[in-house]
Amino acid sequence: METQSFLISLLVVLSIIGGAYWAYQQGYADPLIEQIGVYLFKAKAMAEKKRLQAQGMKAGEDFVDCTY
Repeated sequence: METQSFLISLLVVLSIIGGAYWAYQQGYADPLIEQIGVYLFKAKAMAEKKRLQAQGMKAGEDFVDCTY
């Protein structure tokens, strides 16, 4: 019984990996990858803004405000 559960789980994981690889190769994952990049860029910009504010700099004077 444990072997059967393991094999089914392995088959499901391999199917997900195979589907993700196929979607990437066909270009279907490109919008998702782009959105992840946008979210990471925004998070990095907000972290930089908070770091500069912690140093006492003000938006519009010392750095550009990057709120979206």
